[in-house]
Amino acid sequence: MDPAATQTPAAVLWDIDGTLLTSGGVAARAFLEAVEQVTGRAPIPDGIEFGGRIDPEIAQLLLETIEHDVSHVPAALAHYHDLMRERTEALNSRTRALPGVQALVSELAQAQVRQTVVTGNIRSVAAMKLAAAGLVPPIDVEAGGYGDSGATRADVAAAGLQSLFGAEWRSRAAECWIIGDTPRDLACARAVGTRCALVATGRTPMDALVGLGADVVLSGLETSEDLRRFWG
Repeated sequence: MDPAATQTPAAVLWDIDGTLLTSGGVAARAFLEAVEQVTGRAPIPDGIEFGGRIDPEIAQLLLETIEHDVSHVPAALAHYHDLMRERTEALNSRTRALPGVQALVSELAQAQVRQTVVTGNIRSVAAMKLAAAGLVPPIDVEAGGYGDSGATRADVAAAGLQSLFGAEWRSRAAECWIIGDTPRDLACARAVGTRCALVATGRTPMDALVGLGADVVLSGLETSEDLRRFWG
């Protein structure tokens, strides 16, 4: 095994939804309503696989279901931000960190491992969700890669690493881990050269994650002993 794989990571970059937390449907409903506010028509989410996508891409897909121009994406995201601000109380009451998250995040913090996110959420909404789950700190929301940090998930991952390591991010990537719950999390990790752990706590089942080539696949973070052993 590569010795770098058994060292404490220089940084862990977390996916948010389905990996760290659930927001109890508050964000999903706000997103759909935002698109409807902009267009006057309710989008049709049926059949769209949202997991691992960035918010601008999700907005585009929703707009396409009602044959609206993708030039409405910025307005839809602005309305989404506003609706989430208005629903802070609901978000705070319904958001929960997933089992094992608080313990692992705290353990990494005690080991002085830098923690931020690589997420499809736009930055403002990501910060709201993480705060609602009680994960800020130790997760650093000033750093990180967000849905409005780049045009693709790989761009978002690169932005997250650059926020931590600056111009040296490419040479430090192999010391870092991205933890997520979808094949797209693995794809972005491989695109930027980090390690990757996948957890079957989102919508993608364990049997669909096993065999994709992640360094570690877990049923959940409450049973993360394999990950801890991998980190040495």
